[in-house]
Amino acid sequence: MNSLRQKNPFGKLMLAVAVTTIAGALQVSCSDVWSEQHPGNYYINSGETVATFLENHPSGEFTKFVYILKAANIWGEMKTYGEHTLFAPTNDAIDEYLKQRREEAQLVKDQYKRDSIIAAFASVETLPFKVCDSIAKTHLCTKTFYCADMGGDGAFPYPNMLDRFLSYYSYEDTIWTDEDGNNLKNKEGRDTFKIKVAYRVNQESKIIEDDDSVQNGVVHIIDKVLRPSNKFLSGLLKENKEISIFTKAIFATKLSDTLDMYVDPNYTPVSYDSTVTCYHTTPDLCAVIYSTAYESDEHATWPEQRKFMYTLFAVPDSILRPFLINQGCLAEGDNDENAGLDALRKYAESVYPDGKGKADTLRESSLNQLISYHILPMILTYDQLNTSQQELLDNRVFCDELDVEDFYETMLPHSLMRISTAYDIASKPNVKKNRRGIFINRRGTVELAEKGEPFVPGIKIHDLSSITSFKSSALNGIYYYVDTLLLYDDATRRTLNTRIRVMSSTMSPDFINSGARGRLLKSEGDADDYTTGFKHGFCKNFDWSQETEFYVRYRNAGFGTLYGDEITVKNVYDINYRLPAVPVDGTYEVRVWNNSLGTSSKNDRGMAIFYFREGKDGDWEACTTPLDMRLAGSNPRVGWVQYSSSTDSLAIDRTMHNNGYMKAPDIYKNIADSENCYRMIVTKQFMRANQDYYLRMRQVLAAGVMPFSFVELASKSIYDAETPEDRH
Repeated sequence: MNSLRQKNPFGKLMLAVAVTTIAGALQVSCSDVWSEQHPGNYYINSGETVATFLENHPSGEFTKFVYILKAANIWGEMKTYGEHTLFAPTNDAIDEYLKQRREEAQLVKDQYKRDSIIAAFASVETLPFKVCDSIAKTHLCTKTFYCADMGGDGAFPYPNMLDRFLSYYSYEDTIWTDEDGNNLKNKEGRDTFKIKVAYRVNQESKIIEDDDSVQNGVVHIIDKVLRPSNKFLSGLLKENKEISIFTKAIFATKLSDTLDMYVDPNYTPVSYDSTVTCYHTTPDLCAVIYSTAYESDEHATWPEQRKFMYTLFAVPDSILRPFLINQGCLAEGDNDENAGLDALRKYAESVYPDGKGKADTLRESSLNQLISYHILPMILTYDQLNTSQQELLDNRVFCDELDVEDFYETMLPHSLMRISTAYDIASKPNVKKNRRGIFINRRGTVELAEKGEPFVPGIKIHDLSSITSFKSSALNGIYYYVDTLLLYDDATRRTLNTRIRVMSSTMSPDFINSGARGRLLKSEGDADDYTTGFKHGFCKNFDWSQETEFYVRYRNAGFGTLYGDEITVKNVYDINYRLPAVPVDGTYEVRVWNNSLGTSSKNDRGMAIFYFREGKDGDWEACTTPLDMRLAGSNPRVGWVQYSSSTDSLAIDRTMHNNGYMKAPDIYKNIADSENCYRMIVTKQFMRANQDYYLRMRQVLAAGVMPFSFVELASKSIYDAETPEDRH
């Protein structure tokens, strides 16, 4: 992303609306306002640096923050060329922060410590270096990003200098004006106003002026000092009195101990000069350069740390208490926390009767099963629960027939959770998509339901704007509110008994927690875009041989992979991975993606044998002969024929299926009905819902590349139904 840019002079355009009632404003959607404010996102260079912007600002309201930056020895970076995003608190924001810290110190019992803290936060001049360093690095990121480029809710795309991601959410802000359009501090009898999309960072700090572009980055002015929580997720939950029953269950089950895990103490960083590759290293990038058929200079990095991170869905007491009362588990008017926990345990026993009477701390106990299903072993900011990049969504079709979705395994063993984002089908290409909501275990769409098709609305995940009084982003995770308890009962399992398409970058929590997922390539050969390698033994669900080169990458929007997700396996590889759990016992087809390159002279796909294994210690059974992944779809062994008015599309599908292949999903423009993009049906197996299963891929040529985007599991009720399986 070019740092030498400035926002469009129309980028701060507000939708001026002269009305006589507030109701008139409410008819304008946040999506519409966003499009009005950001027509084209055009940027040019302003000539200032971050330093001169702060020092020369006409209001003079950054003198205290400038003092902190200088005291932290970071001021020099604000003057130099580079890419910076700075969240700049005003003098008033700094004063309020100092006041808060002194007030918090009054609660410290030890008088000497209390007096020391109060003295340290008396003014910016008395702040210790450690505090200045923390404040400065919290507010500074070493990449440039603009609010104009952001979606509705989520996290900024790059971490700050403390390696923490800052979350944000957007909302419509009403600003009262005089007849000339000048802002007023309050209504003062006026009935003229403008509506602006505003942003809050980490739920507490409002961006009062965004996208002030300078020569070496961008400045966002905020009204409060950012104070990201340094607590682990369990500690953050305890601070929120709105979820006391749910939190009490977290600690009763000792799942709190899991939520206190963060950095793997057994992991050591990769030494790049001794990696087991023959490719040269680039010390300035700390990366290994490798090549594939089309890329000769991709940069692979390995995580400096292996982190354990989590996403949790919590039910507020205001919803949970009436629910438990209605279920006959809690007496009306009984607000005791212990009574609430007992009631929740009683309800859990009705859903998971096999765990009744067992100690809460046992994974098989009823309460433990109930709570475990609310936790994912990876961190997912709101915009990464599903793919949300505009470039990828522009290629998405059939929003009225299938939501954008991902399947995740939860902390409940052998369980699956489907998370779906519904978008307005009227959204146009290159215009911000209007998100209807994100849901758990939803099936079908509103449009199909209107046509009489089965529809399960699912449980809505509320964005961070619903948690306004408490922090929801911890050092090792994030939590959201949901409207009811999440159950992995028979009804949910039936809902999930569908074609299960698991994107490759979600198949291990290490892919997500390391940041490997979500990197959208900006341009071919861009040095800022890295693939991610993983150390053997430190990548959950995956295992591979010493000769295997294994990378996770997020491709450009136009590449032949669904949503850009891709794992690339290279060399004489031998890799195996645990398949996602199936929701019900039955016979399933297991399908693997292939982008063959067909007749291209750069075809490097190779041949592989696939094996299947039941259980971690079972024997591998070959389920295919060597599959030639270099075959073009039009090869008779595959049977691909382009759909047209003169062809029988169902007959084409049947022929391909009988040959062991299927066309690419048609929901993504770049792969729909592409000759070189297809699915390989590698095996049909009877699979039990409470068992682990593994798939293995072994290259049988001298070397090859196997890029795959997803794995599918489809039960016999799907692939062998009277009504043909849809093509989405």
